[in-house]
Amino acid sequence: MTIRVDLVPKPPYTHPVLLVDVFYGSAVGMLLAAGATQVWIAKSVRAALILAEGGGLLLGEEEGLPPEGFHNGLSLQALQKQRFEGQRCVLLAKSLAESLEQLPPQSLLACFRNARQAVQYAVDQQIHTVVAATQSKLEPSLANTVVAGFLAKRLHQALGQWSSLQEGARLATALLKSFPDPQESLVQSDFGKQLYRTGRSEDLALASLVSVEDILPRLTQVRTLEAQKYGLTKDRYGFCFEAR
Repeated sequence: MTIRVDLVPKPPYTHPVLLVDVFYGSAVGMLLAAGATQVWIAKSVRAALILAEGGGLLLGEEEGLPPEGFHNGLSLQALQKQRFEGQRCVLLAKSLAESLEQLPPQSLLACFRNARQAVQYAVDQQIHTVVAATQSKLEPSLANTVVAGFLAKRLHQALGQWSSLQEGARLATALLKSFPDPQESLVQSDFGKQLYRTGRSEDLALASLVSVEDILPRLTQVRTLEAQKYGLTKDRYGFCFEAR
């Protein structure tokens, strides 16, 4: 098996992949671990409001604050103290949504926090492609690339002589060696710098914890929000994750 790492999504993908998002992936995992039945990902505030119709809990931020009509921001520190039993959550996450637009159903959302579970599932299901979610405007993400390298390395170790690393995987694992402390890659990423400047270093620490959760979010549904029906400038999509 050749282990492939895409530093940005490179569709088409014929089989499910591991999508790596160290921040939003941590949030989705925390919500599902705290009892949420579904976590929907939206690219815009308007799409999030539509997806939340009928009682969904809206979470997310723009410039560090929850948009009008949202119930909560997106602090990992705050999320870990709450329960979301039986709730349907809608998460505003533009960069994650942009990456999800290019991935097949049944793909899994991975991060440091569920690394062991993600690697084991990839071995069991013969998933050999790891995709680093992008930051804004589909630019490569330092933190997500480092985590993708971490997962590729663990997957390579688990498969032993039966696996090899494709060039992108070698690049990601080489980048990983530059950060013996995983949290440092998060701090140096654009999103990490934003969190640090706003005094949310605890969120960085929580996102850098390795293999502390067994939840592996699976992409189970994609809902099309038609522009004409909902008064949008163009069609939008909602992406639903449920616990595997």
